[in-house]
Amino acid sequence: MIAGAVFGVVLNDRAERALLADAFAQPPYRAPPVAPVLYIKPRNCIVPGGGMVALDGLAEVSVAATIGLVMGRDAARVSPERALDHVAAAALVLDLSEPVASYYRPTVRQRCRDGFLPVGPIGAFHAGLLAGDIVTRIAGAEAHRWSPARAVRDAAGLIAEASAFMTLAAGDMLMIGLPHDAPRARAGQRIEASMAGLSPVSVTLGGQG
Repeated sequence: MIAGAVFGVVLNDRAERALLADAFAQPPYRAPPVAPVLYIKPRNCIVPGGGMVALDGLAEVSVAATIGLVMGRDAARVSPERALDHVAAAALVLDLSEPVASYYRPTVRQRCRDGFLPVGPIGAFHAGLLAGDIVTRIAGAEAHRWSPARAVRDAAGLIAEASAFMTLAAGDMLMIGLPHDAPRARAGQRIEASMAGLSPVSVTLGGQG
């Protein structure tokens, strides 16, 4: 179960990093990030899959399907070779956000709205999960497909680098990254993400809360 914090990472999609190469060379960045760019999804975001999430006036949201890894024991300064030993379980999640064009400013309002992290049933973890395709369907039609193999840092490397400066505690969830080309959806649409080895997660988008 998710008993602790939920962390996500942006700019971990190899295709996105390539697209932003010129932007990284400009102020205020001047260089691509050298460490994982993490963010937090607070408890108000977390809801079980299958329900409805209100958009509260947003015309559309980005719907990024990814894998959340649940830590089974504390991970502090772990090596990549031992990092996955600390993972006890995994789930498909839908990381919803208001679409943004830049990562320069903090995006609390855009990412941390109530219900903006539907979580599917938590299942057993094995490394083979990280090789499959994650498929997103909107209103029953396939809208997106991606694989964690696109990640700049794989799950083991991400855990190792994050745990170098903070402890990932038992019960925390770490999402492995977001596809830069995640589809967008609007009120009234049903979204479902699925992949081999994990139970699907779904949500229906509503209008006002």
